Amino acid sequence: MTSLSTFECFNSLPKELRILIWEYHFESARIHVIHPSPESHLRNPKREVLLFHCTVLDSATNLVIPDGRPPSPLINHEAYNIALSCRRMWTPVIFSKDLADSVTSGRARVPLQFGLTVGSSLLADFNDTRPQARPVYVDWERDMLYLCVSNAEQAFWSMRSVPWRDRVRKLAVLVPQSEFDRAIPFGPTDPIREVLESMAELEELFVVLVPQVDVLVPVTATPSSKVLTGLSRDGFGFVPYVEYLKKAGLASNHILYARTAMSFREAIADLPRKIRLKRVVDVDCLTCSFGYYRRSLSPYL
Repeated sequence: MTSLSTFECFNSLPKELRILIWEYHFESARIHVIHPSPESHLRNPKREVLLFHCTVLDSATNLVIPDGRPPSPLINHEAYNIALSCRRMWTPVIFSKDLADSVTSGRARVPLQFGLTVGSSLLADFNDTRPQARPVYVDWERDMLYLCVSNAEQAFWSMRSVPWRDRVRKLAVLVPQSEFDRAIPFGPTDPIREVLESMAELEELFVVLVPQVDVLVPVTATPSSKVLTGLSRDGFGFVPYVEYLKKAGLASNHILYARTAMSFREAIADLPRKIRLKRVVDVDCLTCSFGYYRRSLSPYL
Protein backbone atom coordinates (compact mmCIF):
# COMPACT_ATOMS: atom_id res chain seq x y z
CA MET A 1 0.00 0.00 0.00
CA THR A 2 1.49 3.34 -1.02
CA SER A 3 1.37 6.38 1.24
CA LEU A 4 -0.59 9.46 0.17
CA SER A 5 1.75 12.40 -0.44
CA THR A 6 -0.61 14.69 -2.35
CA PHE A 7 -4.36 15.22 -2.37
CA GLU A 8 -5.69 16.07 -5.82
CA CYS A 9 -9.44 16.02 -5.14
CA PHE A 10 -9.72 19.14 -2.99
CA ASN A 11 -11.76 21.06 -5.56
CA SER A 12 -14.22 18.16 -5.73
CA LEU A 13 -15.09 18.45 -2.04
CA PRO A 14 -18.36 20.17 -1.08
CA LYS A 15 -17.94 23.93 -0.77
CA GLU A 16 -18.89 23.87 2.93
CA LEU A 17 -16.06 21.45 3.66
CA ARG A 18 -13.57 23.43 1.58
CA ILE A 19 -14.44 26.59 3.51
CA LEU A 20 -13.88 24.81 6.82
CA ILE A 21 -10.46 23.67 5.61
CA TRP A 22 -9.53 27.17 4.43
CA GLU A 23 -10.63 28.64 7.77
CA TYR A 24 -8.56 26.09 9.64
CA HIS A 25 -5.57 26.91 7.43
CA PHE A 26 -5.76 30.70 7.80
CA GLU A 27 -6.82 30.84 11.47
CA SER A 28 -4.32 28.35 12.88
CA ALA A 29 -2.19 29.88 15.66
CA ARG A 30 1.58 29.75 15.56
CA ILE A 31 4.23 29.09 18.18
CA HIS A 32 7.29 31.31 17.91
CA VAL A 33 9.97 29.29 19.68
CA ILE A 34 13.04 31.20 20.88
CA HIS A 35 16.09 28.96 21.26
CA PRO A 36 19.90 29.35 21.09
CA SER A 37 21.46 29.90 17.68
CA PRO A 38 24.53 27.86 16.66
CA GLU A 39 26.78 30.81 17.55
CA SER A 40 25.79 30.47 21.22
CA HIS A 41 27.37 27.06 21.54
CA LEU A 42 30.62 28.37 23.00
CA ARG A 43 29.17 31.30 24.97
CA ASN A 44 28.85 31.44 28.74
CA PRO A 45 25.26 32.53 29.49
CA LYS A 46 26.30 34.02 32.85
CA ARG A 47 28.94 36.31 31.34
CA GLU A 48 28.15 36.71 27.66
CA VAL A 49 25.27 37.78 25.47
CA LEU A 50 23.56 34.77 23.93
CA LEU A 51 22.45 34.70 20.32
CA PHE A 52 18.93 33.45 19.75
CA HIS A 53 17.03 32.01 16.83
CA CYS A 54 13.29 31.74 16.22
CA THR A 55 11.64 28.61 14.86
CA VAL A 56 8.00 29.06 13.84
CA LEU A 57 5.64 26.12 14.34
CA ASP A 58 2.08 25.49 13.28
CA SER A 59 0.34 24.79 16.59
CA ALA A 60 -2.03 22.23 15.10
CA THR A 61 0.57 20.02 13.41
CA ASN A 62 3.93 20.82 15.08
CA LEU A 63 5.33 21.34 11.58
CA VAL A 64 7.98 24.01 11.05
CA ILE A 65 7.03 27.03 8.93
CA PRO A 66 10.42 27.64 7.27
CA ASP A 67 10.17 31.27 6.16
CA GLY A 68 7.95 32.57 8.99
CA ARG A 69 5.72 34.45 6.58
CA PRO A 70 1.91 34.64 6.86
CA PRO A 71 -0.10 32.04 4.92
CA SER A 72 -0.53 33.34 1.39
CA PRO A 73 -4.12 34.13 0.35
CA LEU A 74 -3.08 34.19 -3.32
CA ILE A 75 -4.18 30.65 -4.06
CA ASN A 76 -7.60 31.20 -5.56
CA HIS A 77 -10.59 33.49 -5.06
CA GLU A 78 -12.12 31.18 -2.46
CA ALA A 79 -8.96 31.16 -0.34
CA TYR A 80 -8.53 34.91 -0.75
CA ASN A 81 -12.04 35.66 0.52
CA ILE A 82 -11.63 33.39 3.54
CA ALA A 83 -8.25 34.94 4.36
CA LEU A 84 -9.81 38.41 4.33
CA SER A 85 -12.65 37.30 6.61
CA CYS A 86 -10.16 36.00 9.21
CA ARG A 87 -8.85 39.58 9.68
CA ARG A 88 -5.46 38.56 11.00
CA MET A 89 -2.93 41.31 11.76
CA TRP A 90 0.68 40.33 11.12
CA THR A 91 3.69 42.17 12.58
CA PRO A 92 7.26 41.61 11.30
CA VAL A 93 9.68 40.90 14.16
CA ILE A 94 13.40 40.05 14.22
CA PHE A 95 13.50 38.26 17.55
CA SER A 96 17.23 37.47 17.53
CA LYS A 97 18.22 41.12 17.04
CA ASP A 98 15.68 42.61 19.44
CA LEU A 99 16.46 40.26 22.34
CA ALA A 100 20.22 40.80 22.03
CA ASP A 101 19.82 44.57 21.69
CA SER A 102 17.78 44.61 24.89
CA VAL A 103 20.73 43.15 26.82
CA THR A 104 23.52 45.10 25.18
CA SER A 105 21.69 48.42 25.51
CA GLY A 106 21.70 48.08 29.29
CA ARG A 107 17.96 48.68 29.51
CA ALA A 108 17.10 45.06 30.29
CA ARG A 109 18.48 45.39 33.83
CA VAL A 110 19.60 41.77 33.86
CA PRO A 111 20.03 40.32 37.37
CA LEU A 112 23.37 40.14 39.12
CA GLN A 113 24.06 36.58 38.04
CA PHE A 114 24.74 37.93 34.54
CA GLY A 115 27.96 39.91 34.79
CA LEU A 116 27.56 41.75 31.48
CA THR A 117 29.38 45.02 31.02
CA VAL A 118 27.99 47.36 28.41
CA GLY A 119 30.70 48.80 26.20
CA SER A 120 33.17 45.99 26.84
CA SER A 121 35.23 44.55 24.01
CA LEU A 122 33.09 41.43 24.19
CA LEU A 123 29.91 43.33 23.41
CA ALA A 124 31.61 45.44 20.78
CA ASP A 125 32.72 42.29 19.03
CA PHE A 126 29.22 40.87 19.36
CA ASN A 127 27.66 43.93 17.74
CA ASP A 128 30.09 43.80 14.85
CA THR A 129 29.58 40.15 13.97
CA ARG A 130 25.98 39.26 14.70
CA PRO A 131 23.91 37.99 11.78
CA GLN A 132 20.93 40.06 10.66
CA ALA A 133 18.11 37.54 10.48
CA ARG A 134 15.03 37.92 8.34
CA PRO A 135 11.84 38.88 10.18
CA VAL A 136 9.12 36.42 11.05
CA TYR A 137 5.49 37.52 11.16
CA VAL A 138 3.47 37.39 14.37
CA ASP A 139 -0.25 37.70 15.01
CA TRP A 140 0.01 38.80 18.62
CA GLU A 141 -3.69 38.24 19.28
CA ARG A 142 -3.48 34.49 18.59
CA ASP A 143 0.16 33.40 18.48
CA MET A 144 2.40 32.31 21.35
CA LEU A 145 5.96 33.34 22.18
CA TYR A 146 7.80 30.37 23.68
CA LEU A 147 11.15 30.92 25.41
CA CYS A 148 12.43 27.36 25.07
CA VAL A 149 16.09 27.58 26.00
CA SER A 150 18.13 25.92 28.74
CA ASN A 151 19.22 29.42 29.83
CA ALA A 152 15.78 30.95 29.52
CA GLU A 153 16.51 33.62 32.12
CA GLN A 154 18.54 35.84 29.79
CA ALA A 155 15.80 35.82 27.16
CA PHE A 156 13.19 36.47 29.83
CA TRP A 157 15.00 39.52 31.28
CA SER A 158 15.43 40.84 27.74
CA MET A 159 11.65 41.05 27.47
CA ARG A 160 11.66 44.14 29.68
CA SER A 161 12.78 46.48 26.89
CA VAL A 162 12.19 44.82 23.52
CA PRO A 163 10.09 47.10 21.26
CA TRP A 164 7.17 44.65 21.07
CA ARG A 165 6.95 43.80 24.79
CA ASP A 166 3.55 45.46 25.20
CA ARG A 167 2.01 43.37 22.41
CA VAL A 168 2.71 39.87 23.73
CA ARG A 169 -0.48 38.17 24.89
CA LYS A 170 0.63 34.56 25.30
CA LEU A 171 4.04 33.79 26.76
CA ALA A 172 5.46 30.34 27.55
CA VAL A 173 8.66 30.05 29.59
CA LEU A 174 10.65 26.85 29.91
CA VAL A 175 11.89 26.05 33.41
CA PRO A 176 15.59 25.39 32.79
CA GLN A 177 17.47 22.65 34.59
CA SER A 178 19.75 24.04 37.29
CA GLU A 179 23.13 22.72 38.32
CA PHE A 180 22.37 23.77 41.91
CA ASP A 181 19.55 22.10 43.83
CA ARG A 182 18.65 25.27 45.74
CA ALA A 183 18.85 27.66 42.80
CA ILE A 184 15.47 28.92 41.60
CA PRO A 185 15.40 29.85 37.91
CA PHE A 186 14.54 33.50 37.14
CA GLY A 187 15.48 34.59 40.65
CA PRO A 188 13.27 36.30 43.24
CA THR A 189 9.70 37.44 42.72
CA ASP A 190 10.21 41.22 42.49
CA PRO A 191 12.38 41.21 39.33
CA ILE A 192 9.95 38.78 37.68
CA ARG A 193 7.09 41.15 38.50
CA GLU A 194 9.01 44.03 36.94
CA VAL A 195 9.32 42.15 33.65
CA LEU A 196 5.65 41.17 33.65
CA GLU A 197 4.58 44.72 34.44
CA SER A 198 6.31 45.89 31.26
CA MET A 199 4.18 43.46 29.21
CA ALA A 200 0.98 45.46 29.30
CA GLU A 201 -1.15 43.11 27.14
CA LEU A 202 -0.03 39.77 28.59
CA GLU A 203 -3.06 37.52 29.17
CA GLU A 204 -1.66 34.00 29.59
CA LEU A 205 1.62 32.84 31.13
CA PHE A 206 2.64 29.20 30.67
CA VAL A 207 5.29 27.71 32.96
CA VAL A 208 6.65 24.79 30.94
CA LEU A 209 8.41 21.61 31.96
CA VAL A 210 10.08 19.38 29.38
CA PRO A 211 10.30 15.75 30.58
CA GLN A 212 13.87 14.57 31.00
CA VAL A 213 15.44 11.24 31.86
CA ASP A 214 16.31 12.28 35.41
CA VAL A 215 13.12 14.25 36.06
CA LEU A 216 9.85 12.89 34.70
CA VAL A 217 9.82 9.61 32.85
CA PRO A 218 6.63 7.68 32.19
CA VAL A 219 6.61 4.41 34.11
CA THR A 220 5.88 1.70 31.57
CA ALA A 221 4.11 -1.44 32.67
CA THR A 222 5.44 -3.59 29.84
CA PRO A 223 8.29 -3.30 27.32
CA SER A 224 5.73 -2.63 24.61
CA SER A 225 4.32 0.40 26.46
CA LYS A 226 6.43 3.16 24.94
CA VAL A 227 4.34 6.28 25.40
CA LEU A 228 1.49 7.71 27.40
CA THR A 229 -1.82 7.96 25.61
CA GLY A 230 -5.04 9.83 26.19
CA LEU A 231 -3.40 13.07 27.31
CA SER A 232 -5.56 16.17 26.97
CA ARG A 233 -4.03 19.07 25.04
CA ASP A 234 -4.53 22.79 24.92
CA GLY A 235 -4.50 24.75 21.66
CA PHE A 236 -0.69 24.81 21.61
CA GLY A 237 -0.15 21.13 22.31
CA PHE A 238 0.78 21.44 25.99
CA VAL A 239 -0.40 18.90 28.58
CA PRO A 240 -1.63 20.07 32.03
CA TYR A 241 1.10 19.40 34.58
CA VAL A 242 -1.08 17.66 37.18
CA GLU A 243 -2.62 15.39 34.56
CA TYR A 244 0.84 14.44 33.33
CA LEU A 245 1.91 13.48 36.86
CA LYS A 246 -1.13 11.25 37.21
CA LYS A 247 -0.80 9.61 33.80
CA ALA A 248 2.92 9.00 34.32
CA GLY A 249 2.31 7.44 37.72
CA LEU A 250 4.43 10.02 39.53
CA ALA A 251 3.52 10.71 43.15
CA SER A 252 5.39 13.97 43.76
CA ASN A 253 6.06 17.27 42.02
CA HIS A 254 9.39 18.19 40.52
CA ILE A 255 10.66 20.57 43.20
CA LEU A 256 12.53 23.01 40.94
CA TYR A 257 9.56 23.33 38.61
CA ALA A 258 7.15 23.79 41.53
CA ARG A 259 9.31 26.54 43.04
CA THR A 260 9.51 28.38 39.74
CA ALA A 261 5.76 28.20 39.23
CA MET A 262 5.28 29.58 42.74
CA SER A 263 7.62 32.50 42.01
CA PHE A 264 5.63 33.41 38.91
CA ARG A 265 2.32 33.02 40.76
CA GLU A 266 3.50 35.39 43.49
CA ALA A 267 4.78 37.85 40.86
CA ILE A 268 1.40 38.17 39.15
CA ALA A 269 -0.63 38.24 42.39
CA ASP A 270 -0.28 42.00 42.90
CA LEU A 271 -0.53 43.10 39.29
CA PRO A 272 -3.48 45.40 38.51
CA ARG A 273 -4.58 43.20 35.59
CA LYS A 274 -5.45 39.53 35.47
CA ILE A 275 -2.88 37.12 34.00
CA ARG A 276 -3.79 33.44 33.81
CA LEU A 277 -0.96 31.19 34.97
CA LYS A 278 -0.86 27.66 33.58
CA ARG A 279 1.50 24.87 34.58
CA VAL A 280 2.09 22.61 31.58
CA VAL A 281 4.37 19.95 30.14
CA ASP A 282 5.82 20.00 26.62
CA VAL A 283 5.77 16.28 25.86
CA ASP A 284 6.60 16.85 22.16
CA CYS A 285 9.88 18.74 22.51
CA LEU A 286 12.81 16.90 20.94
CA THR A 287 16.37 17.47 22.14
CA CYS A 288 18.25 19.07 19.27
CA SER A 289 21.68 20.58 18.72
CA PHE A 290 22.25 24.31 19.02
CA GLY A 291 20.40 26.31 16.41
CA TYR A 292 17.56 23.84 15.92
CA TYR A 293 14.21 23.13 17.51
CA ARG A 294 11.78 20.38 16.64
CA ARG A 295 8.60 18.93 18.04
CA SER A 296 7.44 15.43 17.31
CA LEU A 297 4.17 14.63 15.58
CA SER A 298 3.32 13.19 18.93
CA PRO A 299 1.75 9.82 19.68
CA TYR A 300 0.73 11.18 23.13
CA LEU A 301 -2.92 11.51 22.13
